[in-house]
Amino acid sequence: MSEEYHITLIDNLITQVNNSNVYPELLRQLEKDINRAGIEYQIDPKIQIKDLVVALNDLLLYRLQHAFNAYLNLLYAIDVSETDLRSFTSEKVEDIAVYSTYLILKREWEKVSYRNRL
Repeated sequence: MSEEYHITLIDNLITQVNNSNVYPELLRQLEKDINRAGIEYQIDPKIQIKDLVVALNDLLLYRLQHAFNAYLNLLYAIDVSETDLRSFTSEKVEDIAVYSTYLILKREWEKVSYRNRL
């Protein structure tokens, strides 16, 4: 799957998030899980979803390049599907970061949606 495909998936997820009223809860859940993975990270509660996607992608890209174990711990803490991860075939670190961004936001959205019965 191409990077463009994953950007489309992220855009679809952004639309779902924007059409709900639980975005602040998504931010809290994401920040909690990032910190639980041992990465000190604060998310501005006023951040727009598209800016969040960029910030998360940058965080993941850095971890992939400089702190791979922290990247793996984050995926584990968030409970990202191993099956989804293994289905990705690109070896380009930039593509992996985009795909991981999508998987993380998707999983966090699932958690928040389930709790709020969306």
